Amino acid sequence: MPTVKDLISSKNRKLITVSNVTPIIDALKIMAAANIGCLIVMKDDQYVGIFTERDYARKVVLEGRASNNTSVEEVMATDLPHLKTTDTVDHCSLLMAEKSLRYLPIFENNSLYNIISQSDIIKHTIESQKKLIEHLQDYMSLK
Repeated sequence: MPTVKDLISSKNRKLITVSNVTPIIDALKIMAAANIGCLIVMKDDQYVGIFTERDYARKVVLEGRASNNTSVEEVMATDLPHLKTTDTVDHCSLLMAEKSLRYLPIFENNSLYNIISQSDIIKHTIESQKKLIEHLQDYMSLK
């Protein structure tokens, strides 16, 4: 069974982090420039949460907050499950589906290692299915 570490090793994107006191408007500019949907939030070099586009829509826009004087700390998700690099991709996929999550932080030795997204899992699943189909086609052509 493939692990989260296997999936992450195939990603070519590094983590982008912001300080917990970063104004929402600055976080959105960083996300737009990097074409990403979430940021890792750090406080004194320690992971404290994840700020997502969903957080912005639901906790800033819908609540009438101002993007320039609200910090990511005020609206970020802090209660996400902490998964390990040794957890399986299937376990992460089920957890994301059950809890309606789009991103999960991954830890190794109690330190943030990376994050995975729903799209990472989908891409991984498609690639695995392609390899299985190729293997079956090769096997069938031998007969």
